[in-house]
Amino acid sequence: MSIAPRAVRRKRRPNLVWPVLFFALMAIGVALAVPSFLYVEKPPASRPDLIFRGEKQEFPVVIERGEAYVPFTFVKEKIDPDVFWDETGTVVVTTKDKVVKLKTDSLTAHVNQNPVELKFPVVLDNGEPYIPSSVLEILYPLSASYYPDEGVFIVRPRDEVFMVGISEEDVILRVSPSILARRTGIAPAGTELHIHTVKGGWLRVDTDRGLVGWVSARDIDRTEWREPSYTSPKDYTPKPLGSRKVALVWEQVDRYNPDTSKIGDMPGLNVVSPTWFRLGGKPGEVENYADFRYVAWAHERGYQVWALFSNSFELERTRAVLRNSDLRDKVISQILMYARLYSLDGINIDFENVYQDDAPYLTQFVRELAPLLHEAGLTVSIDVTVKSMSPTWSMCYERDRLAEVVDYVMVMAYDEFWASSPVAGPTASLPWTEWCVKKTLEEVPAEKLVLGVPFYTRLWTEVRDGSGVKVSQAAYGMASAEAWVKSQGLEAKVDPVTGLRYAEKTVGDRTYKIWLEDAESMAKRMEIADKYGLAGIAAWRRGFETPDIWEVISDYVKR
Repeated sequence: MSIAPRAVRRKRRPNLVWPVLFFALMAIGVALAVPSFLYVEKPPASRPDLIFRGEKQEFPVVIERGEAYVPFTFVKEKIDPDVFWDETGTVVVTTKDKVVKLKTDSLTAHVNQNPVELKFPVVLDNGEPYIPSSVLEILYPLSASYYPDEGVFIVRPRDEVFMVGISEEDVILRVSPSILARRTGIAPAGTELHIHTVKGGWLRVDTDRGLVGWVSARDIDRTEWREPSYTSPKDYTPKPLGSRKVALVWEQVDRYNPDTSKIGDMPGLNVVSPTWFRLGGKPGEVENYADFRYVAWAHERGYQVWALFSNSFELERTRAVLRNSDLRDKVISQILMYARLYSLDGINIDFENVYQDDAPYLTQFVRELAPLLHEAGLTVSIDVTVKSMSPTWSMCYERDRLAEVVDYVMVMAYDEFWASSPVAGPTASLPWTEWCVKKTLEEVPAEKLVLGVPFYTRLWTEVRDGSGVKVSQAAYGMASAEAWVKSQGLEAKVDPVTGLRYAEKTVGDRTYKIWLEDAESMAKRMEIADKYGLAGIAAWRRGFETPDIWEVISDYVKR
């Protein structure tokens, strides 16, 4: 009998498919989830992303010397389809009342077909023209804000109704509408999220803190509609000063305008005069350093803006314009265009260092300019030096004839001892200041005369050697002058001759002398203006004063 062989039982292998699949899925899940905890990389500060309606645009913004430049292509596609780029290097912007042409090479611009030298630098970046954002904010109903920490520049329309969403908890913003997308930032609870797009339960938003991205609609607790902040512009009409006295301060602008956010309160002030316009090297050219933002800041604070127009203190340049009727007309046309373009309230003429025999031509220029400025609703003032025998610094003014056509005459009663003086002395002693007023009143009526006062002084250094005494000086503002006196362990005392506080120190062969300007000296200058019934005061310049000076000026304006 044969026995059938016993079936061989094979050993069963473990099934590894499911564990492998499980770990693979876990790995994929982790790979997908990890980015949702990471943040996107910020662009460089010089090339922030341009955001419009919550969306990143093709070209970034260019930051140069603190100014933001917006790509022309963006303006053409999103803001103004009629904006034009000429291959010769000209951007043309047309609005209902302006035609503004901006060039990249000579910076020659045209406003309403009038050639002017506007300093709106259109820059090129890889062949793409870029326009200053400050210009766009004036010409179009837009707001533009730069957020360097976030690397974005946000442009929003100001003439549209918009919706904001608010969350009671912190909200994560993501680069795309997905829970797995990278983060762009976290908006703290209570942040207003400007809503631009809705997509599959996600909202494209941006914030006033510069955060941009997508948020889940479930994270929003409530929404609100907001009305536009923009109203159609009206022709600006200069307003009264608000007091019977002029209280003006000059703002020195050599090239760049100040950061107005850093300018403190200036009670009593009613006029600012930035040094914006000057005769250029080309006959009839007017160089322009004006800033729309400065005008907006000043008007918001209740200050009028009387932009200063100078002759660059150039004798021949001035003569070329004054003695040529066509060039006078060209310059006047430019000033009128600037005044309208920037919504100015006045023009302050500051022509100094003029040939004595050009005095009648200067008068004629002002006589031709003033009526046109008045027609435009602008206040006209002119600066004159104190009377002296200097042919180019004093005898070039026909003060009486000038006073007939302008609204105010500012007598610059300072630099009794000028920067190159061979002897040390005060910037403007009080007796000398009063003498200046009385002499100027011989030709200018008190109701038009404004007393120019100094916010600065000079620290004089006298060095004795075998040949005599050599004198040098350095200009000091009020605070720095006081700091120098204190650092030397000195006590400044009132000098009965000048009426000013005075300090002196000798070290070896060097003697230092300083006459101080302060609230007390400024109050005495106001008393002189009151004594002779003057129209007001004008100070050179903002930034040299101490804060207590404004209280003195405020008291003067009120009384």
